[in-house]
Amino acid sequence: FDEGKIEGKIEGKIEGKIEGKIEGKIEIAMNLKSLGVDIAVIQKSTGLSEDEIKQL
Repeated sequence: FDEGKIEGKIEGKIEGKIEGKIEGKIEIAMNLKSLGVDIAVIQKSTGLSEDEIKQL
């Protein structure tokens, strides 16, 4: 096995999982914001910053 290929595959999977989690948090924040939930509550629920939430 080529160690470089294995490392590349592992890194790709990790990056994909991280991107998926971030996209999920953004989707949740957008839904909460559309329901009129307070930004502070959205921050605590998603871990996103106030600026990130306001840009949604």
